[in-house]
Formats: sequence, C-alpha cells, structure tokens
Amino acid sequence: MDAVIISSLLTPIKTSLHLTDEQFSRTASLLTFAGIAGAPVFAFFANRFGRKRVLLAGILLWSIASIGSGLAAGLAGLLLWRATTGFGEAAYNGLAPSWLADLYSAKWRNFVFSLFMLRNKVGYAVALWAGATIASRYDWHHAFFVAGIPGLVLAVGLLFLKEPRPGEADGAIVRAAKPGSRELLQVLRYPGYIAHAVALLVFFIAQAGLIWIPAYLHRVYGLTNKEAAGFFAGVQLYTLPVGLIGGYLAGLTLQKLRGGLAGFLSLTSLLSAAAAYLAYTSHDLAVTKAFIITFVCAFGASAGTLTTLVVETVPPEHRISAGSFSAIISTGVSGIVGPELIGILSDHFGLQKAILVAPTAYFTAGLLWAALAIWLATRSLPQTASHIEGIPSR
Repeated sequence: MDAVIISSLLTPIKTSLHLTDEQFSRTASLLTFAGIAGAPVFAFFANRFGRKRVLLAGILLWSIASIGSGLAAGLAGLLLWRATTGFGEAAYNGLAPSWLADLYSAKWRNFVFSLFMLRNKVGYAVALWAGATIASRYDWHHAFFVAGIPGLVLAVGLLFLKEPRPGEADGAIVRAAKPGSRELLQVLRYPGYIAHAVALLVFFIAQAGLIWIPAYLHRVYGLTNKEAAGFFAGVQLYTLPVGLIGGYLAGLTLQKLRGGLAGFLSLTSLLSAAAAYLAYTSHDLAVTKAFIITFVCAFGASAGTLTTLVVETVPPEHRISAGSFSAIISTGVSGIVGPELIGILSDHFGLQKAILVAPTAYFTAGLLWAALAIWLATRSLPQTASHIEGIPSR
C-alpha cells in the first residue's frame, strides 16, 4: 500500500506540483533505486542479527517515510520521502520470502507464496481506493498520512512472532550464510537461480505498466481519476481467488515435475502479453477493461510461483541472500527501467504507445521462462525438497 498509493494520486500530484510524466515517474524509480541500496544492507544485518530485528527496523522506517511523503511541498521533498520508503521496504521484500520458506515444506510453499503475493493485490486495491477517495475529499497529502499508519500497527504484531531457523521446514537446521559480500554472492553459483532472476527482471518491467493504467483510462477514455482508480482497484480485489487457485493447483501438480513451475510461469506470461496487447490497442472501453481483467488474472495465477522459484533454486542457507538479490535484480532494476522508460516514451509519443512496453516485456519474460523450463527438464538432477530446480548436489 505504501509503495503503490502514489499510482492513485498521479493526476492530482502532477497538477499540484506541475510535473511532467517523466518527472513523476522518477518517484517510482527512486523508490526502487533505494530498494536496490537497501536490500544488501538488510541482508547483511539479517545474517548477523536475525531477520526479526531487521524487519522491525524496516517496517518502522518505511511507515514513517510514507507519512512524511504527505509533508512534501515540492518534487525534491517528495523524491526524498519516497526514496526512504523504498529503502525501508527492501527489508520486507528481501527477508520475508526466506522466513516463509523456513516455515513451510516444499509441498505447500507454492500455495503459501500465492497467499503471500496477495498482499500485492490487496495493497494495490486498498491504495487505489483509499488514495483516490481521500484525494477527492481532501487532498493528496492526506492519502500518504493514512497509508503510513497500518505498518506502525503491524510492527507491534511482529514483536510476538517467533523467527524460524534456516532450513527448519526442510528437516535440517543449517547456518545462514555469514555476513559479507563474498557470502552474499554465493547465490550466483546456481544457474537456475540466475536464469529465473533475469526473467523476473523483464517480467517486472512489464508490471511497471500497471501504475499507468488509471492515467491511461483517464487520458484515452476520459474517465475521471476516481473512476479509473476505482475500476482498477476492483480488478485487484475480484481476481484474488485466481492467485490462490493457481498457486494451489500448480503446487499440487507441477511441484515434482522438473521445469514444471518455470513452464507455468511461461504460459501465464505469454497469455498476459496477448491480453495486454489487445487491451492497449482496442478503441472500445468495454474491450479494454475486459482484457485488463484478463491479463491481471493470467499473471496473477502464477504470482506465488515467482517467489517459490527464488527460494527453491538455492540451498536453505542462502535464502536470505537469494531473496535480497531477487529484490535488487527484479523489482529494483526493473522498477527503475520500467517507469522511466514508459514515462519518457509517454512524453515523446503519448501514453497509448508508451504503455505497449508492458505486453512486449511479458512476451519476452514468457520466452525466457520457457527456455528455463526446457533446460530444467533436460537436467538429470535428484528431485528432493532442497534440490528441485537446478541446485547441484552437495
């Protein structure tokens, strides 16, 4: 919610601060750039002091910074607070997957990570609805004040949770990697992880197009900011069951198939590419809305699998590093490239053409996962809980 609420405030912030699309896109880019800087920092301290303490620090930092975003009186202040928000959120993005992987066995991880990924849809829906509603009744500053409160409340809840030990769910307790750059880079030994990370990078460039959907509907079809944001918020909520069903069925049927989960990601990404292209090239509002719903369902069905492959392409002791690097490589780098690319193209050619970056990136990611699925299917590797996706035997 803290990260994406700015999507529902694009039009009022641009009007208030007199920004171009490129300038506005820098708020998203800087947020993720700060996440790149924060991920290895939090991984270092988590390996030394444990994940719980570091997560608490991250939650407090990003929540306070989100509230501070509402105090911004100009572009410089807004960029500073959004960067601090992104830095704090790097703790959660990098460490939460390893925490969950150590709580649940391989049989249930894909379903658990499907539940985990619902926070994107729920947070996005709440942010769109709350941001647009508050901005229309008051102003955009108040929306940031509201967004920062839930994190502070939930930080108290984290105090009562017990942190699992690395490898606990796999039946073998292992030591987390020692803090240090050399140990953090050990994840780069695993080709399955590297291939998945590259595909994630391209996929999340496509996902960057989502923040432009309310503005697209406003500019192309004349919907008000509140109407456009409300529609997309509804899409996020109504498609929630798709992720749970897809995650459960994929975990049940594909978990033991070598390359099965990568193939599932390939299929859903290619479907997303086709639906997104049809949505953005149609001249009929009803058709555009229908295909927006379609591609949100398509990539949502495999949302949990994105994280499953992150933690299962490396041994348990490297899961903290794997989660942090995936946050850097995927959501970090693509979070900068995607918004900047669409923003620059929009200023020069219009948003209708610029947003076609999304289906192109979905298509490319689908091809990369298809190649990974084929490579994994041809590997003669033992299929155990800790060696299912290209991890060499120890």
